[in-house]
Amino acid sequence: MYRLITTSVLCIMAFIANAQVLLDFATIEDIVRNEPGYFKEIVEIYRNDDPMIRTDDVALVYYGQAFLPQYNPGNDDNEKALKRFHNEGNHAEAYNTAKRIMEYNPVSLNALFNLIIASKELGKSEAETNSYVTKYRSILEMITAYGKGNTSDSPFKVIALDDQNYVLFHELDIEEEISRQLDTETLCNIIVVEPSRRFQFRRVYFDLSLFLKHTGR
Repeated sequence: MYRLITTSVLCIMAFIANAQVLLDFATIEDIVRNEPGYFKEIVEIYRNDDPMIRTDDVALVYYGQAFLPQYNPGNDDNEKALKRFHNEGNHAEAYNTAKRIMEYNPVSLNALFNLIIASKELGKSEAETNSYVTKYRSILEMITAYGKGNTSDSPFKVIALDDQNYVLFHELDIEEEISRQLDTETLCNIIVVEPSRRFQFRRVYFDLSLFLKHTGR
């Protein structure tokens, strides 16, 4: 059963004029560590593609991964293998590897993106492919719902470096990236781009604090 206060506990402030909210990572961490049953329940709702799932629930599932023991950004052997199989065009191995990743990281955009491609190439059912698309889209839409991305005060927040690229190229329709630089004070990656129809600014800000916290970079 959904908890009616989910929105209020995940968000510390709502800006009605532009429908933007600020995420409270401390509250998300508290839910993951102290209410594991509730967190697991929301993860299952996400896994089952429940049409009633809300943006704040997707946020809990996505950002909550960063507070789990198995969270291993940038060093996961399956993620490394997946990139190799993708580059080789080995759809069968990419599919199998991505499925393994999804067992312990259901919000891996790398895994979901490869599952979308591989499931089509391997002739999997339309229902299966659509399930991956649904999850993939829900995460990208959630990330861009919780930030504008044009300043360090309202950045897009991601838990993995590669997730920046999926937001840039698949959600914002950016076609050209010019440079990247990490602001060590705000822990935001500042990416200079050619503006697109969906993002009309030259700088995109990504909050990497959760990623950097675990990598010690």
